[in-house]
Amino acid sequence: MPILFLVIFVVMASFALLLPSIMFVLQNLGASEALATPILASYGFAQFLSGPLWGRLSDHVGRKPVLVGSLLLASLAYVFIAFGADTVLKMHLGLVFAGLCAGNSAVLYAAVTDLTGREGRAKGMGLIGAGIGLAFTIGPAVGAILGGGSAETADISAPAKVSIAACFLGAVVVMLRFRESLSSSHMPEFGRMGRIEAIRRLGRRPLMLQLSIVMCFFTFGLAMMESIMSYLMNDKHGWGPSDLGVMFAYFGLILIVVQSGLVGRLATRFGERSLAKAGIVFMAIGLGAIAFSSMSVGVFVGLTFVSVGTAIFNTSVLSIASHSSDAGERGLVMGVFQSMQALGRSIGPILTGLLYGVFHELPFVVSIAIMVMLFMWSSFLFLQIKRQEA
Repeated sequence: MPILFLVIFVVMASFALLLPSIMFVLQNLGASEALATPILASYGFAQFLSGPLWGRLSDHVGRKPVLVGSLLLASLAYVFIAFGADTVLKMHLGLVFAGLCAGNSAVLYAAVTDLTGREGRAKGMGLIGAGIGLAFTIGPAVGAILGGGSAETADISAPAKVSIAACFLGAVVVMLRFRESLSSSHMPEFGRMGRIEAIRRLGRRPLMLQLSIVMCFFTFGLAMMESIMSYLMNDKHGWGPSDLGVMFAYFGLILIVVQSGLVGRLATRFGERSLAKAGIVFMAIGLGAIAFSSMSVGVFVGLTFVSVGTAIFNTSVLSIASHSSDAGERGLVMGVFQSMQALGRSIGPILTGLLYGVFHELPFVVSIAIMVMLFMWSSFLFLQIKRQEA
């Protein structure tokens, strides 16, 4: 488990290093707000495409070789971003390459399910979530230092060089220290299932398919916020890359606090389904506070609610999904759910820049409306799941 924590940290921190400066870099390269947000979304869309493929491959050859290979490819992706992305198109291509490699998070979630029983599943998922939180604490903080002090001087090459080293070292550690978590008896025949077949198999359990769609829409709302935060904070509060680094680091710190152990205890006491619904409510409150607060302190209050909501929702839903999958198909199931997250993360920013042009708070208003819809949908869905289990 410590190695899995390290890998998810490396994968997410490598991208998080870019966050304080990337939107300003795109703007300085000539991209408009309406164009920059879809370019950022390309990272998530690439995850959507690659997640089930990495999961499927790991079900056949094992988790370890897939993790090593994907991390080495990720280091090459950041080489391209650091040394070759001097135009909007090249930056776009670099993000797509990095996102394809980041689809390996499906393999990490599958490995967690290999190593934990039903009772410890939420705790295991929480540990991975804590790795993500740590990545979004340290990554943006370092990226803010390396990425320039203002929007006009924002730089992407220095943070990307750190990402190169992190991915390469992560691959070496996995190669030397990680023991394969998937038993050979659970490896299915390669080629039996692809993305469509995986979704069809999940479709045989319509409640789980609906749950994956709920996760997609939740991430859609979160991605709308994340993709436009740089511009909103700059327009309303005058923040640059260094200020955004503090903001993202705070977001990650809350994720660590919640997911490093708290979410497991909460799941035991209140149940995963209750936690998932609470996460939606927290998200809606946080989005409203961020969008309409005129003071910086209000932004951080909103970030607290958003980060807590994200942590408890994602961990709970992934744990629920893992309970319904057999050992030999966990990679596929986690791949479908991970790809639904990536789909939401990719399509959300496509609309955000256009909505922002109407009025700055509109992307947040739309996201809050989505959370209201998801709360009603998930309440009905979890009631059906409870009846099915009875």
